[in-house]
Amino acid sequence: MKIIDFETIKEFAANFDPNDWYNWVDYALKNKSDFEMPPKSRITQENDNYYNVMPVLYDKENLAIVKMIGRHNLKKEENRSSMMGDIMLYEADTGILKGIMDAEYITTLRTGVVAAHSVELFSKKDSKILGLIGLGNIMTVFLKTLVAKLDKEKNYTVKLYKHHNQEKRFANKFSYLKNVKFVFCDTYEDVISNSDVVISAVTKATENFASNECFKKGVTVVPISTMGFQNCDVFFDKVFTDEIEQIKGFKYFNEFKSVTNITDVLNNKAEGRTNNDQRILVYNYGIAIHDLYFAMKFFDLLNGKNIEYNYPKEKYFM
Repeated sequence: MKIIDFETIKEFAANFDPNDWYNWVDYALKNKSDFEMPPKSRITQENDNYYNVMPVLYDKENLAIVKMIGRHNLKKEENRSSMMGDIMLYEADTGILKGIMDAEYITTLRTGVVAAHSVELFSKKDSKILGLIGLGNIMTVFLKTLVAKLDKEKNYTVKLYKHHNQEKRFANKFSYLKNVKFVFCDTYEDVISNSDVVISAVTKATENFASNECFKKGVTVVPISTMGFQNCDVFFDKVFTDEIEQIKGFKYFNEFKSVTNITDVLNNKAEGRTNNDQRILVYNYGIAIHDLYFAMKFFDLLNGKNIEYNYPKEKYFM
């Protein structure tokens, strides 16, 4: 059995072309019918802590995984990520455990890449102004991936919400981009107003970020953590999602004007954006096929640490 830890995945992923990540996300979404994936289960705990349990089966590669991931507030003097998770990989036709991998880094990667994929798929083609809220690791992956797809001949404005100097660190990280101008904004309204694309990676929000009037015609909004935009649910023209079954519990689900699986758009079974006036909301609630696909690629390419795992190899009696 192979064990692949956080540092091994992090070091390996640093050398990847973001276009590869993008293609993995696109392939998995287009071929979602090849995967058997029940809706994720959620175990809620005190203080907004939780676990998500995400199984998926991929017969084509004889692979099954279970991802266990959760958010847990740090205890006093504790030094770790608030998001922690692991992936167990099984040989699908035998049930033999092939390996254990860190899930937190893979989750961050695929989440940021999925958001970039949604922007590329649903935003207006002349989009030039992006508003970003929550400038942590996921947003870094998002912009790194999106930059690989953007027109190098066009100039872009990226508005950043000011919070504990995150905006300065973020802008400095991407200072090599000569066709991108960063603007620091004091309020959520400033970030959202007049933006063609709005991305939020804030993990906790107790109220909506901005009033309806701040969202101009033609805007594409991608709330990575699905919070802060409930007012958009009831007046935006179209809602797209990675899996409708997983968002049916949303408060205003029955008030969506239109809701469509992204897979159907990619496979030309449904329309995406049809004009430049439509306000579009994209809820990627997170599907395990992306965790499986990223884990499968990394698992096959990485050495990891091999250990002997003695599963029962013959019939036994108690």
